[in-house]
Amino acid sequence: MASFIKTRSQLRLAWASLKSAPGFVSAVVATLALTLATLFVVLSLVNSYFLKPLDVFDESRMVVVEQRTTFQDNDAPGFQSYQSIVHWFKHNLSFDHVVMINADEMVFKNIAGEPKENILYVSGDYFKVLNTPFILGQAFSGGETLEEINDSVVISEQFWRKHLKSDPEVVGKSLQTLGSISYTISGVVSEDFSPPFMIKTGLVDVWLPTSSDRRYFHNKEWQSPWTNTFKNLKLIGVLKAGVTQIQAEQDLKVQIDSIKAQWLNNGGISDVNPMVTGYRDVELGNNDQLSLMMLAGALGLLLIAVLNVSTLFFSRALAQHKTLALQAVLGAKRSTLFNAILLQALLLMAMSFSVALFASAWGIKLFKMLAQGRLPLVNSLSLDFNLVLVAMLICIVLAYLFAGITAKLVNYQALSGQLQSSGKGSVSQVSGRTVRVLIGAQVFVATLLVSFSIMVVSKSLDTMSRHLGSNTENLYFVQLFQEGDEATLPERFEKNLQYQSVLQNSKGIKQVAMGQSPITARQNANTITDLEGKSTIFFPSQWVGSDYFALVGTEIIAGRTFSQQALRGEVDELMVSVSVAKWLQPDADISELLGKTYLGFDDKPYEIVGITEDFNHPKYFTKDQGRHIWWPARPYSATFVIEVEPGFKLDGETVLTNLSTVNSHLTLWQFSDLQQEYDGLLYMSRLTVVLCSALALFTLLLAAIGIFGVLSYNLGLRRYEFGIRMALGAKKARLFKLINKEALLPVSIGFCLAVSITLLSSALLPTLFTDWLLFDAILQIVALLFTALVAIIACFRPLYILLKTKPMAALRNE
Repeated sequence: MASFIKTRSQLRLAWASLKSAPGFVSAVVATLALTLATLFVVLSLVNSYFLKPLDVFDESRMVVVEQRTTFQDNDAPGFQSYQSIVHWFKHNLSFDHVVMINADEMVFKNIAGEPKENILYVSGDYFKVLNTPFILGQAFSGGETLEEINDSVVISEQFWRKHLKSDPEVVGKSLQTLGSISYTISGVVSEDFSPPFMIKTGLVDVWLPTSSDRRYFHNKEWQSPWTNTFKNLKLIGVLKAGVTQIQAEQDLKVQIDSIKAQWLNNGGISDVNPMVTGYRDVELGNNDQLSLMMLAGALGLLLIAVLNVSTLFFSRALAQHKTLALQAVLGAKRSTLFNAILLQALLLMAMSFSVALFASAWGIKLFKMLAQGRLPLVNSLSLDFNLVLVAMLICIVLAYLFAGITAKLVNYQALSGQLQSSGKGSVSQVSGRTVRVLIGAQVFVATLLVSFSIMVVSKSLDTMSRHLGSNTENLYFVQLFQEGDEATLPERFEKNLQYQSVLQNSKGIKQVAMGQSPITARQNANTITDLEGKSTIFFPSQWVGSDYFALVGTEIIAGRTFSQQALRGEVDELMVSVSVAKWLQPDADISELLGKTYLGFDDKPYEIVGITEDFNHPKYFTKDQGRHIWWPARPYSATFVIEVEPGFKLDGETVLTNLSTVNSHLTLWQFSDLQQEYDGLLYMSRLTVVLCSALALFTLLLAAIGIFGVLSYNLGLRRYEFGIRMALGAKKARLFKLINKEALLPVSIGFCLAVSITLLSSALLPTLFTDWLLFDAILQIVALLFTALVAIIACFRPLYILLKTKPMAALRNE
């Protein structure tokens, strides 16, 4: 009981002491709360990426199976053929459960507006393996037997609310798609479920059985060739107990080699190998690097905040020196004084923790909103119990750290002397060495954080400023088709010319060109093969018309555009970008490539008739380096790029209305604003620039405040000394030189050490974090000079303020 009363009394004294210093409390709480909130948000991301178990059947045994196809002189990893996936699906010996998935899009005819939604074809175990929660109905059964069509469908809660008005009797009702195919709704998936990010970035609202994919199953007219591969086609497997990933790969290799006669030399294929990767690794991709970089930045920010707050505690100790001296004279032990400082630190950390926890909860919501569909596992971010415990532990450790540092650096033996001298003389509570270490450490950490933030900003700015190779402003893309159209290609081409003419003469439209837009989040990719059977790597590809390049502003460097005969399907022509031309003929003039023939995706010989400038897709430039091939836009559907008058807004309904005068049976498959598409592709880059710039500025602000604080504290102790020097006629220049050793020297050492590490890191950038960092010498120099300038100003500002006081005022210690 006595102990409780003593503790309560000490808490009251600590609280009363803090109430008397509102400026100190506000500075500490504001600094730590904002820093800790940032750290808590980042820790939530790291927790989801590395520690928090995924809500799946058994994460430790779950893997993703993909395919590596080897041609004569290149590999194509991550693109799967149906033949290999189906064979592994049916004949593997390594999995307790195996799920086959592939993505598609579908228009639903019996829903108002005929929306087009992302769908997944999945085998029946999908919902069991991924622990899928249902709010209505259940998962469809079957799907394991590809020979039997199952026309069940599962929809998301979002789809149910948006398109079916939350109908409680929706189970058993039908969804009708193009071709008059009906699917019966068997269940509604809860909005809490997050589909695998590896497919369509998790943005999926409809699931169908794999056997219902009539593109590749139950289609007697066309069979998918081995060279027709898909990035979204994968297997998700649960390994049998005791089976390793290596053993699973060996088993799958044996299985694929058992049908080697089917794929060997088929389209130039020389080998097919399975790739078995942990489920979490595939889900994260390289985003785990991003989370680690964010964690490093948050920890660096925390370190600066700790140094900053330590300085505030030193200043606070100085302000309390008479109280501490009185306690020392009265016989207070070091432990008693330490406990007094500790209680104040604990109260401050409790306030900072409360504010940081509240701010981080809103920060996580904001992060989810900004990163939804752009980063994996975003929905799993939360301040769970374990994270709160870690946060509390961090705050307690910081409280002891602040109290311990302050208690260690305060010279208790000199406190009684200060009581008698009223603070005059040269009594110092913190050594000059400590001051120099604090300054150097803050400059070192701040310079490193600023430097690496600028590397991230440089990468984003490089993406944003890189010439796309196409215009986007005032451009729209539209794709239409007529269900059941049995017209020949030449007849369809004439129809498309008619549609083009109607659109060309519509209100607000300047120009119309046939073709697809390459400005999409997804890319098509194809190989081409020379006449000797040598295949290329996969090149991003698009189908466009002869007038496409003039409309979008893509320059044709050599040769010509497609002929009308090529668009009708009468001749086979091909166009390539400069980087493709250089890849095909690295040691020759690219113009020599014109007229050469390569086998295309359909094994037909295509003549190269033109070479364009590179197309630099913002999302895939690191991998593709501007390489792109262009196929003639055959009229299997009607695809147009439309340029409108500045300020005119076009929509899909207007397009359909205009074209209904010539064909009322057209269906709108896709409509997009190319500027919005391009802005969406640059969204993360722009967000990164804002966040990293804010981090760099906040870092500099904290460092400047810390340097200013520690020097103000130190010069405050030496105020009497400087007063005597000034009274004796010392020049200001002489006084400035006195602090060079205590300020500029540690600043220079910390700055130079950080720059050295930055330069060393830049040498490793080609192999380390290449997707996120770019060393730009000019931006680095500007950022480092600005950092140095802020540090120097923070060093000399306290002395400037001190020198503005009158010498006699300094002697009186006023």
